[in-house]
Amino acid sequence: MLNLLYIPTLHSTLVICGKKSLRQLEGSTSNVGKGSTGFTTMDDLYKYIFCRNIGFFTEGEQERLRRSTVAIAGAGGIGGLLAERLMRLGVGALKIIDPGTFEHSNLNRQFGSSTLNLGKNKAEEVFKQIKDINPQAKIKYSKTGIKTRKEAAFFVSNCDVVVDAMDFGLFKEAVYLQRAARERGIYYIFASAIGFGALVVIFDPNGLTLEEYNRLPLGIDLENSEEPKIAMDRVCPVIPSYAVPSSVEAEEIMHEIIAGERPAPTNSIGVGLASILVAIEATNVILGKRDIASASRYTYIDLLDRKFLVGTVS
Repeated sequence: MLNLLYIPTLHSTLVICGKKSLRQLEGSTSNVGKGSTGFTTMDDLYKYIFCRNIGFFTEGEQERLRRSTVAIAGAGGIGGLLAERLMRLGVGALKIIDPGTFEHSNLNRQFGSSTLNLGKNKAEEVFKQIKDINPQAKIKYSKTGIKTRKEAAFFVSNCDVVVDAMDFGLFKEAVYLQRAARERGIYYIFASAIGFGALVVIFDPNGLTLEEYNRLPLGIDLENSEEPKIAMDRVCPVIPSYAVPSSVEAEEIMHEIIAGERPAPTNSIGVGLASILVAIEATNVILGKRDIASASRYTYIDLLDRKFLVGTVS
């Protein structure tokens, strides 16, 4: 069963709730008096915290961010830092899900990880890092994964945009997530870090499906099928110039990475860039400041190659 934890961050209290009580808590708010913070209302406090955003955002846009909810599947390298960036942009509510725990190999890149919390759940540890940025924010997190259609639907409910920052090899979970987002008419954003670069693909709820993008049969039965094999050019349409030279062995390694059978080489620059790229794309989906480069288009940036492009998969 998919459980989300709802935390009114002002008081830093932890409430464990199932799917029934979660809905009851959706409208919960925290109130603060002038004596405890120096601000008469939470509205005044919010405006003061995010006043430096104004100029690049209008006050009306900032208010829209305040009323928005972003769901993040995966709280590792990309998802954890993304949650922190969105909090500092003033997004009013987050849902974070990740069944994984921090380990030593995460310390080179993953926000929230340290030698003090190895073995602890990523979603919960990220929450602890971001909960005091905006006392008014509503943050829900889950220590479980997304294994079924119902769990995906429950996770994306009442959200404005969904971000897939899960590990390679979790394609079934990704399809469940994108289908659920599509059914609710909201955008689904896939993100990955590639070397010192980042890739983002945005799926319009009325556009290309994740199956179509990956050239798989439409309506594939996820319950009764093996994990599908995804072509490398779908996951990594641009190969960095500094990557391992092309060879049969190198291609086999890449296929193992895509299938989740081998950990991908990665670093703090790539995942940090991917987090920031997703943050601006999610913000743009919410505010509509620019055209949305949705699939079959993708956005790719590499800092070492000094490359920034919006490409199209064939």
